[in-house]
Amino acid sequence: MEDVTKLPCGEDATPEEESVGGGENGGKGKKKLTKQQKKKIALITVGCFFGLIAVLVVILAPIIAVGNKVIVKDTVQPDVYLTEWMSYIYDDAPVTDIAIPGSHDSGCIEMPYYGATQDLTFAEQLDRGVRYFDIRVNDKGGDLVIYHSIVNGVDFEGVLREIDAFMDAHPSEFLVLDFSHFKNDSEKKVFALFDEIVSAERVVNDTDLPDGEFLDSLTLKDVRGKVIVYVNPEKTDFFDRDYLFLKNGDKVGEDAKSETASLVSPYKKLWNGKSAKKFTEDILYRYINTFKDIDSGFFVLQCQLTDTALVFGPRYREGKLIERANAFVEGLYDDKENLQYINIVMRDFVTCEKSALTVRLNIAKGYALAGGEFAAALDAFAGIDEA
Repeated sequence: MEDVTKLPCGEDATPEEESVGGGENGGKGKKKLTKQQKKKIALITVGCFFGLIAVLVVILAPIIAVGNKVIVKDTVQPDVYLTEWMSYIYDDAPVTDIAIPGSHDSGCIEMPYYGATQDLTFAEQLDRGVRYFDIRVNDKGGDLVIYHSIVNGVDFEGVLREIDAFMDAHPSEFLVLDFSHFKNDSEKKVFALFDEIVSAERVVNDTDLPDGEFLDSLTLKDVRGKVIVYVNPEKTDFFDRDYLFLKNGDKVGEDAKSETASLVSPYKKLWNGKSAKKFTEDILYRYINTFKDIDSGFFVLQCQLTDTALVFGPRYREGKLIERANAFVEGLYDDKENLQYINIVMRDFVTCEKSALTVRLNIAKGYALAGGEFAAALDAFAGIDEA
């Protein structure tokens, strides 16, 4: 007969359970969970989690669909006024003062919705006037690829070849390549491949002058057909190239000042997670004010929202922002107080319209002829009525 002990409630307890309920001194204790019980609890927890996600999708889908501009791949065809827009800028324009279209997470295409920040290849972005690129490279099992957080994207070698081909075909232009992030110690391979594909004659080399002072001294004539390359010292300790300039991380306010860095790109995740209204009416001016106190080297105005909830994705956030951000950039044309500090304007999901809005600021700055075919073409791309 099975050895069981009757509990007060009438249930049978096995010797194993009985020993758990009372110790050597007869004290009471909690029952230990069996492996089967732990597995069941884990399955229930996972089921509840995915059930909650499903409920959120059902609830949030209508919110996402309504009152949000749908962001789709740009189908407007660029022409010479964007593809070679620097050919219309005067030679003596200071490179750190020219208004330059930039792209955020530049190679993050062909990714899931939560990773993709662009729809266009580097070649397509270049044709649309983008001249600043935010580049992030991962060494994935020996292959160099563009990445965003946990998601891998396009082949890095292909990116370099698109850049090289464009620069060969358009010697009037110059680029700023910001290698902002590296993953899996990819730096050595990244710059070995960069040196192989991009010729040494094409890079702007560092000098004995402080970087900010040196770059501020350069005019567009000095850098046509060249690339200026940056790394972020907060993200890498690889500085083994004479042509590498230092970026000043994401610091804002007084913390953004640096004696060694010459590219200021202020960013706060919580600030970029604000509503589109708050972002364009307050946050962007905070970033501009950060640079006003420095006013040396390149300045990147990070004009993209961040999905702090990790649910909606960059495309949804850009759908909320695009009209306000476009209006903000257009408004800079007549904003003499802030226009003088505008340099690189970085956007998600770049288009001909976004690039044209930035490029036309050079006319307001006095670096290109007002009126004429160039100005008219930019106004047309930007959707601005000349009247």
